Amino acid sequence: MAHIKSRKQAHAQKRRPAPSPILIAIALLASGASHAQTAVPNANPEGPSLPAVTVTSEKDGTANDGYLAKKITGVGIWGERSLQDTPYSMTVIPSELIENSNAKDMDQIFKMIPTTQETANYASDATDNAWVTIRGFQVTNPIINGIPYVSRVAGTPMMQDIERVEVINGATGFLYGGGRVGGAVNYITKKPTLESLKQISVGSYGGKSYFGHAELSGQFDQNNVFGYRLSALYQNGETAKKEKRKIEAASFVVDFKPNNNLYADLKFSHKSTVNPGPTIFWATNGQIDRSRTGIGSNQSYTPEWLKQEFRSNKIESSVKWNINDVATLRSSVFHEEVDKTGGDARMRYLNNTVLATSWFGDYAWQQNTKNGLNVYLDSKFNIFGISNTLTVGYSTSSDKIYSSTDNSKSYYTTADMSLEAFRNFAQPAGWGNVGLTPRTASTKTTFDNILIGNDIKFNDQWSALIGGNYATTKSLNYRTNVNYSKSAFTPTLSLIYKPVNRLTTYATYIESLEAGSIVGNGYMNENQVLAPYISKQYEIGAKYALSDRALLNVALFRIEKANSYEIGTTPKPTLSQDGKQVHQGIEVGITGKVTDNLTILAGGTWMDLGIKKATDKSLEGKKPTSAASKLAKITAEYRIPGIPGLSVSGGIYYTGTKYSNAANTDIIPAYTLFDAGLRYTTRIGNHATTFNFTVQNITDVVYWSNNLALGDPRTFAFTVKTLF
Repeated sequence: MAHIKSRKQAHAQKRRPAPSPILIAIALLASGASHAQTAVPNANPEGPSLPAVTVTSEKDGTANDGYLAKKITGVGIWGERSLQDTPYSMTVIPSELIENSNAKDMDQIFKMIPTTQETANYASDATDNAWVTIRGFQVTNPIINGIPYVSRVAGTPMMQDIERVEVINGATGFLYGGGRVGGAVNYITKKPTLESLKQISVGSYGGKSYFGHAELSGQFDQNNVFGYRLSALYQNGETAKKEKRKIEAASFVVDFKPNNNLYADLKFSHKSTVNPGPTIFWATNGQIDRSRTGIGSNQSYTPEWLKQEFRSNKIESSVKWNINDVATLRSSVFHEEVDKTGGDARMRYLNNTVLATSWFGDYAWQQNTKNGLNVYLDSKFNIFGISNTLTVGYSTSSDKIYSSTDNSKSYYTTADMSLEAFRNFAQPAGWGNVGLTPRTASTKTTFDNILIGNDIKFNDQWSALIGGNYATTKSLNYRTNVNYSKSAFTPTLSLIYKPVNRLTTYATYIESLEAGSIVGNGYMNENQVLAPYISKQYEIGAKYALSDRALLNVALFRIEKANSYEIGTTPKPTLSQDGKQVHQGIEVGITGKVTDNLTILAGGTWMDLGIKKATDKSLEGKKPTSAASKLAKITAEYRIPGIPGLSVSGGIYYTGTKYSNAANTDIIPAYTLFDAGLRYTTRIGNHATTFNFTVQNITDVVYWSNNLALGDPRTFAFTVKTLF
């Protein structure tokens, strides 16, 4: 049964013509909220019509369920299954928790998850994709609707478009190909709803950053064969970080459900952002002067003229076909065109002074053409009373970059100055005069995976997942003729034991082929390709259902991978690879309702991180950079008895110390953040209306979310949502 859940070769112009098409879309949606029909009746009621499609529309992970999503959409080759019986440490964040947290971006969500470390997106080519650190490894390549992205440049969905975020901890190369040693983040976008949905939201994500969002969803016909969903967002203004940001986004989805065995959808999405270039505190003499810093708040120190622009147009489709009682075909495909440009501000900061060796990076328009596909065939059969679901499949993902040969330029400051003077620095002469040569193909990266796996159920207590991936990673530099292709067979094995229905225990081994890093423009050895390698992970864990609305999980793990590190600092460091990183530790978490009125998302992570077997013996025993070995977090929400619709929430989030440099001489201090919120749902006339107010980082702690960038300041946010 189909299960339907609610849910440029020329240089681009830097200014979009008015009026904004996204604003027009929001206006049309607002108008449609009072006129849209939930179903189109038959023109001839007596004539023939298609039979109504029977589908389930139960929403998983609502606030009433304690935000506990009991099922996952699938992980790699494995299809939809119970979260409790999935042999990986996972956290699922449903759309209602995203909405109720007033999350302007994924950093707020990563801050809340007990096993993830918020990691500001600071790279010079950073655009629209939030980074995160999981199990001590930085994860930059997203997965969207089950298809992995090769690179960190990606048009991720607007927050209002996300149905759920499935975070998998640990090596996932067998599941999605290389590039995700620490874990994976899978964004599942919303699909058309069975019930008519018409809503408008307005609010602020802090400072003067106001937004409006409108959404229409439902079925075109009374037989539920054709569904639709239209969503549009406009956001503009100065954030609490004193940055001017602008987002225009829209998406349109249609689906097709002719019977209970076939589901197909088609989606188009557009996203355009204008952001300030990131402020990067670059190391001086191997470290940043944190102890004597004059930084008074988590604000941007980037001049207003330094911007980053990002535009994405994407089309994607998915199909699920239950061919018969034995076979099911699943497939997803996408094509995306991205254009981006911008700059960054890299300062060397010492003794409360921005040094004259600081600089502004200027980057030309770059085009990324991205394609992705997966196709899986599931076959169910029994042998000697043992249930098998054998899956064979293929997945591929590629990213081809078109850029100018004069793609970047650095403008150095000429004298020492204060932070405020750096923020008010005048635009250099000639700024923006890069990319004057035509854009041509520069690099292409491809991951290919040929997979086979068997989901075996021996009896009610014992089951296993066993599989292999013949993985290939390819990289081609059209200009330097640096080209490599490496293939390897990477196996996985999970053994699952359920002594009682509420308890699932498991042991998992997984390998993944990781592409060697293509060194970015922040390093002296730019464009060098580091050697590929095989990473390995061992994990044992247990998941216990405390009730129908609360799940407790614990996992022990060990990950081994090649170590990358920086050498030197002036004028830029060199990225090198030597030795082996070993990350091992324990994760504990609980999600759900502990009483009828109290919901929590809580837990912690403790890790032993170290570098072993390095040729450079001075590296052995050192901790990897930007990885906290301790995390402890709790988010709680309490529904006030006797006052229907009123809830209060709060959170405490601790991130331990970490290191900024390979020598471990630059210590990034630990920090604790506090959040609070108040939400009230009532009816105004016949319209359900929710008022949601939150304050994040209540004590306005100045903290480093990674080794080079500051986190968010105290932020007051609010949303008013009305259903029509």
